[in-house]
Amino acid sequence: MRTIAFDLDDTLYDRTEPLKQTFSSFRPTKELRFNEILPIYHKYSDIAFEKVTNQQWTLEESYVYRIRKTLQEQNIGISEQDALAFQAMYTKNQDRIQLRPHIEEIIQYLQNKEIQTIIITNGPSTNQRKKVRQLGLEAYFSAEDIIVSEEEAVAKPDPKIFQIAEERFSLTKNETWYIGDNFLIDIIGASQVGWKAIWLKPNHQKPQCNPNLAEKTVHSTEELKDYLLRHV
Repeated sequence: MRTIAFDLDDTLYDRTEPLKQTFSSFRPTKELRFNEILPIYHKYSDIAFEKVTNQQWTLEESYVYRIRKTLQEQNIGISEQDALAFQAMYTKNQDRIQLRPHIEEIIQYLQNKEIQTIIITNGPSTNQRKKVRQLGLEAYFSAEDIIVSEEEAVAKPDPKIFQIAEERFSLTKNETWYIGDNFLIDIIGASQVGWKAIWLKPNHQKPQCNPNLAEKTVHSTEELKDYLLRHV
């Protein structure tokens, strides 16, 4: 391993926690079971993200769409104003995000071993770089060490975003590893350009295709730390 690239959302921190807090506090969704509503919300979030990436929708339009469509499946109707209020509450809860356990220790260990570490993340530039600051990751990653999909006009799993990283950081394919939680976006994305991948799946999600695309699968950041300490 010469380079390890990290996903951000749901890899370095758990983005479901601020979302869970929002659903439990927002009046129309208080009684919903979060574990049941979460995959529905993610489904519409993915659709909305693609629209924003393709410059078909504004961020505000995507925020309104994903929560209204999610609640429509529960036979709950909310206004655009209420949808934006939900988003405002979610944004406020995101201000309190924290790194997953062991992540800071992992990054310190890799950098002490002179392993190049970078981040490749999907999302709006302002949002993703704000999360980096809130998580204290600026202590370990410069602005140039972080590739954000909006800034490159291409998103994972498109091979182009990984190829941008290869060129920018002079990466060697068979010595570059990617660590992420989303099988389709992270594991398939990295594998299709010849990188090795570690699948962090704390929620035991099922792979969309061959699980062997991941060089290693771990179910916690503690397990990830133990694996890296043995192999780096």
